[in-house]
Order: sequence, then structure tokens, then C-alpha cells
Amino acid sequence: MKVITALKVQQKNKNKVNVFLDNTYFCSLALEVVMKNNLKPNMLIDEALIEKWQLESEKTFAYEQALKLISTRYKTQREVEDYLKQKGYLPATVFYVIKKLLEYDFINDERYAESFVYHKSQKDGINKIRQQLFAKGVKEDIVEKALAKIDNQYQQIEQIAEKYMKNKEETKENIAKLYRYLMGKGFNYEDIKQVIKGE
Repeated sequence: MKVITALKVQQKNKNKVNVFLDNTYFCSLALEVVMKNNLKPNMLIDEALIEKWQLESEKTFAYEQALKLISTRYKTQREVEDYLKQKGYLPATVFYVIKKLLEYDFINDERYAESFVYHKSQKDGINKIRQQLFAKGVKEDIVEKALAKIDNQYQQIEQIAEKYMKNKEETKENIAKLYRYLMGKGFNYEDIKQVIKGE
């Protein structure tokens, strides 16, 4: 058994409390955990119990970090998982945070994919968008469902082609380069063929 000799709220993070046992720094706990368990100086405590509270605190810290991450820009489930793993959180903690975020609908891969497709389809082709969503960990069925909402990309292809061909002669070589450029942006060959004349 050890004695809590001091509880000090951190200067940079008011939600973290440094715990000192027998006049030596032991760990940081979430303020919420300290309050809930009514921890006070001079309290006799078992180290095993403190370690249990450490895990509880880690979940609170991880959840706070995840909220901060998604408040700057919407993320996929995989992106949040990867972020928390990189921060060194335990798998059980990552699972807890993801479950909580899903319950509150703070992360939603279907909604993410729909929004991503809507914005990206203005300048990129379906193939590129598909690969980008896969890279973000979105499941194939969700990706395909979101992409199915695109009727065709003829207008986008036409606009990009016009911009690319500005001040260029419509030679076979330039048309071939245009095809490669548009395919590099992820547009389907058949869609390009429908729009571009002079093949």
C-alpha cells in the first residue's frame, strides 16, 4: 500500500492530474477519474488500483484526442484507429474509443464516402476516387455505393480537357497526351472516348 502525497492538475492540460505516491510522481490520471473515485492527499491506496484507473484514464485521454482530430477534419474509422495506434494507445483503448465514436455517430464511413465522392468527382475520375477511399480504409461495398451516385463524368472530362488543350494544337500526339492525362486523373477510358474527338 502507498500514500497519495499530492494531486497536481497539469498546467497545459487541466483535465490531467499528476499523482504522487510517497512523494514520488507515479502517473497521470484523468480529472474525471480522480473526481469519480474521490482521490485525496493522505489517502492510502493499492498500486494495482491506481493501475486500473490508469487504463480508465487512458480511455478518456484517447477519446479526447480522437475528438480533437475529427473536429479539424472529418475522418474515416480506419484513419482514427491508425492515429490512436500511432499515439501508442492499447488495442483495448482504441476499440473502446472507436465504439464510442460510432455510437455517437461522430464517425460514419458511409457519410464520409458520399461527401468525399461529391467533392472529388468535380475534378477526379471514379478510378482515382475509388483508390483514395480504399487507402482511407473504407470498405468496398460502401465505396461502390457512394460511386454509384455518379451518373457520368462527361462534363468534368470536357472542362478538364478544354483547360488542358488551351493554346495547344489538336495533333494526334497532343490528343494522346490528353488521354493519358485524363486517365491519370482516374477517368474511365470509355467516358473519355465519348467526350474527346479526334482519336
